[in-house]
Amino acid sequence: MALQAVYDRSPIFFQNIMTTVKGYKNAQTRYGKAYYAYRAFLKDFATWPLEKKLEYQRAELVRFVRYAYENSAFYRELYAGIDLDSVRSAEDLQKLPVVDKEMLRANIDSCIVRGTPYVESHTGGTTGKSLTVHFTVDDYMKRMASLDHFKAKVGFEHLKMRRATFNGKHIVPPGQTKKVFWRYNRACKQMIFSSFHITEENMGYYVEELNRFKPQALDGFFSSICDIAGYIERHNLKLDFTPVAIFPTSETLTQEGRALLERVFGCKVFDQYGSSEGAPFVMECPDQVLHVWLDSGVFEPFGEEGEVLVTSFTTHGTPLIRYRIGDRMIFDPNASCTCGDNQPIVRSIEGRRLDFLYTAKGAKINGGNVSNILKNLPNAVVRSQFLQSKKEEVTLLLEVDPALYKPEYNDQIQEEFRHKFGEDTKLTIRCVEEIPREKSGKFRMIKNTVDETADRQQS
Repeated sequence: MALQAVYDRSPIFFQNIMTTVKGYKNAQTRYGKAYYAYRAFLKDFATWPLEKKLEYQRAELVRFVRYAYENSAFYRELYAGIDLDSVRSAEDLQKLPVVDKEMLRANIDSCIVRGTPYVESHTGGTTGKSLTVHFTVDDYMKRMASLDHFKAKVGFEHLKMRRATFNGKHIVPPGQTKKVFWRYNRACKQMIFSSFHITEENMGYYVEELNRFKPQALDGFFSSICDIAGYIERHNLKLDFTPVAIFPTSETLTQEGRALLERVFGCKVFDQYGSSEGAPFVMECPDQVLHVWLDSGVFEPFGEEGEVLVTSFTTHGTPLIRYRIGDRMIFDPNASCTCGDNQPIVRSIEGRRLDFLYTAKGAKINGGNVSNILKNLPNAVVRSQFLQSKKEEVTLLLEVDPALYKPEYNDQIQEEFRHKFGEDTKLTIRCVEEIPREKSGKFRMIKNTVDETADRQQS
């Protein structure tokens, strides 16, 4: 937080330098020997017949289950009395217990594998739990290699081409008056745009900067990019560039939103699926069909509503085996794709809700950004819910782990909130024994009852 305070007090030109320095530092854990080796492997893997890919998946599964048992105290206890030699395929995974987010949060110290360099990942998620997981550096590089291989297949080569990213980084200090809502990461040829300041008043500045920067790809929050595209279309603005592709993240794509982006930017949109915990990958091919990437892990149908369990081969730091991530997928086992990719097809992905909250100035803060307010609390939040009935006010209900939650965390939450919502939006924090679920039995992290129509009429 001390470094963030230095950043906030610095002039914009120095903030760009700090952003670039952080970019070079991140590159050390993303683009090393393992990254380039896996890029080469994926090129070869793409040419394999399906049976060879499935055999590779089976071999990796056997190896990974044994690895988790031998190196994680949590899995060693969980699998006590189970004949692991009988787990030889994805179908055999049913012999193992299901792991959910609460089990992982409550046992994270015994689950994490110690002794190797790691990258820490923080997630809030749709249930509002604070969860910290570890990736080995090799795992992290392999995940970056998979993402960049996916983008290269449709013509965008990371580190060599310019991209505009709309995400939840704290790049604009609270109270900044200058209409500069972006910072440049020279290390990755990346212009980072704040998703927290996208209002009708500000969007013209965003468009001007996009035209100046001329990105060759856009990525980041789907709803943020759609807001910009809607503004461009409403005002009949001209773009001075045509990207190779758009790669939305974190949210469920809608057909209307995809059509809007493709119409405004003149390029295709390619969806992707993973998770901050490290789920296996589902990626769209050049023909815009979703495929499971068999090298990255296993998806299992679970229950009657299309929910899936994930087993990920790039989670050696915090193993995920039969992990109940909460998302739903519809598979099409008999379908084939004209792109030539023989890996299984996913017809739809559900579960990444488009819930959002407003700032006092009317900007939309999407669910991913909202959940990240709690991400730096080390596994201390059991469940959270954000309530909003007026744009100027948000109430946060917290179920906490008394053994892990500290009073100073309230100040930390307020600071994270201020960075995202600005200084004009008030946050009230209430610790409660239990947050009620909906009548359906499902849990909602965000409940927004703001009447936008009435609000516009009053203004």
